[in-house]
Amino acid sequence: MKVIESDCLDWLKLQSDESVDMIFTSPPYADRRKNTYGGVSEDKYVEWFIPIAKEVFRILKPTGSFFLNIKPHTTKGERVLYVFDLVLALKREVGFRYTDEFCWTKLGVPGKFNGRFKNAFEPVYHFTKEKGYTHNPYEVATPAKEESLKRYKRKASGESKNGSGFAGMRKEITSKLALPSNHLHIPQKSNQYTIQSKHSAVFPVELSDFFIKAFSNEGDLVVDIFAGSGTVGESCVKLKRDCVLIDILEENVNLIKQRLGI
Repeated sequence: MKVIESDCLDWLKLQSDESVDMIFTSPPYADRRKNTYGGVSEDKYVEWFIPIAKEVFRILKPTGSFFLNIKPHTTKGERVLYVFDLVLALKREVGFRYTDEFCWTKLGVPGKFNGRFKNAFEPVYHFTKEKGYTHNPYEVATPAKEESLKRYKRKASGESKNGSGFAGMRKEITSKLALPSNHLHIPQKSNQYTIQSKHSAVFPVELSDFFIKAFSNEGDLVVDIFAGSGTVGESCVKLKRDCVLIDILEENVNLIKQRLGI
């Protein structure tokens, strides 16, 4: 476990090619938390992030995954588009495979909002370099419900003819386990009594637990280039992964060290 105070781009440039198994991060949002991070404008965000992404691509192993948790905010009553521009650029300019998009459903902030409803989900984008990335789906499987087990007993379908890749439910029948979908229901548990609440933007440890268990192996190297309060590090300690946490702010680095007892 390493916790490093650094601009992530500076750190990334010093790393060897294809040396990291997973990168999971939630970067600063455009024009948000300016008092904390200084802020990057919407129209400059992709230009700012692409050099970072190119280094992420370079150091990621062919079996690795890059997860990006970010959602467009609203300006003047509409969602801005820089996140969508970023996703397209990661595919078209950097060369990542746009593997999947996960929907993380959390508890919405209470209140009434003009012209819209409370925000209760965020996307997590999954990028890889190649098709043969590490994937351990049964590490995040759960016991199947009784009604599901009854459905599993029906004749399993073979490979679909429409090219979707759906291959029936043969393994679920024998294992009695249900695989999760890409829709994750994980409440945000941080509050004023938790140490991570000292950071302005946090996600629950169960979120990073899920991705680290499903897309890496014990002993793998996991990196968070915008480490914030160190949640990815907490997951790695628990799940026996090596970890490097990068943050540009001294107060965040100190918070992570306090939280993880380093």
